[in-house]
Amino acid sequence: MARTPSDMIVGIDIGSGSLRALGCVYEDNARFPVVIATYKKAIEGIDRGNITDSDEAANAIMDAIAHLEEESGHNTLHTLVSLGAIGLSSSHSNGHTQVSRGDASVTDLDIENAIKDANKGVPDIRNKSVVHTIPMKYKLDGVEVQGDIIGVRGNKLEVKTLFVTYPLQCMTVLKKTLEKAQVRVTDIVAGPVAESIPLLTKKQKVAGVALVNIGAAVTSLLVYENNVPLLVSTIPVGGDDITKDIALGLKITLEEAEEIKIKSTTIPHSKRRVEEIIEARLEDMCVKLNKELDRIHRRELLPAGIVVCGSSSLVPRLEYIFRAELKLPIKVATNELVRLTNDALRDSGWARCYGLTFLAPIDGEKEAFKELLTSFIARVKKLIVQFLP
Repeated sequence: MARTPSDMIVGIDIGSGSLRALGCVYEDNARFPVVIATYKKAIEGIDRGNITDSDEAANAIMDAIAHLEEESGHNTLHTLVSLGAIGLSSSHSNGHTQVSRGDASVTDLDIENAIKDANKGVPDIRNKSVVHTIPMKYKLDGVEVQGDIIGVRGNKLEVKTLFVTYPLQCMTVLKKTLEKAQVRVTDIVAGPVAESIPLLTKKQKVAGVALVNIGAAVTSLLVYENNVPLLVSTIPVGGDDITKDIALGLKITLEEAEEIKIKSTTIPHSKRRVEEIIEARLEDMCVKLNKELDRIHRRELLPAGIVVCGSSSLVPRLEYIFRAELKLPIKVATNELVRLTNDALRDSGWARCYGLTFLAPIDGEKEAFKELLTSFIARVKKLIVQFLP
């Protein structure tokens, strides 16, 4: 379907250190969304990804969208926002229901009822906002059913479901901030899921893979197996913590420590001492990641290994420490975005924004918009087939 110049899709990632946004369009001869404008700016008023100054965040979002529209000459049709702050987490819960049809064939309504029952088992659900609801496994009369369960006949339907959640108070602040910014949001998506679209292949997702995003102040973890997410989690540590460790260890300023961390300085320092400081922080990060993998019994059990991305993914010694501590194959995402965007994006820190643009409705029909809001996992599966290797 041909698109008009007003059909720009905007993806926004509100990080602890900076706000990133990019605008994309779909072109008839392009397989993937085409990047036409980018925006990145340091932002304050954010603590570990959560908004603490709503006015400043709103102003930054308005500035980002205005910049994208001015740079591209397009108006914004859809805006999608990622979640990557501390508090983003997931829980597994089982629910069941009796099949309602007289001929005992399973319907969408039965699945919906079983998921509603599973929702009751999510810990502290009253204080959480459910971001995504993803069915993982079906059983009918105690027997696991592979593939599509619609139309299969039985009496008792059981559904194991992954609930991706975010603190309700933080979600309320985010929505109020977006209202202040006068942004009509198409969807709010878990950042790890969004960035998995351009960074992970179907083969990796089927075999079992973990995607680790090391941001400025938050590290996120997403685990896939059998092409279904098993875990979404965040830990309160990131690249800024490495910078602070170097500053304390060498008795230098944060600015000097950052330059040493990214190897862009002529400041005299002990290379070995810096490596020791970085290694200690990375080892601590791996301990926390292994604890998260223990929650789903996947420590050292992901054949496709760990894919690392994010603004702090290129710190020295990272691959060596991760391989030693996590005992899995390690790959740092580097050229994936270059290939998909024809060199428009290089830094894997843009993966969240870019992944969001894959999730916009492909037409203006009401049913497509309804599907966007109510059937996230079906949309992701379609995208995997349509876009990815």
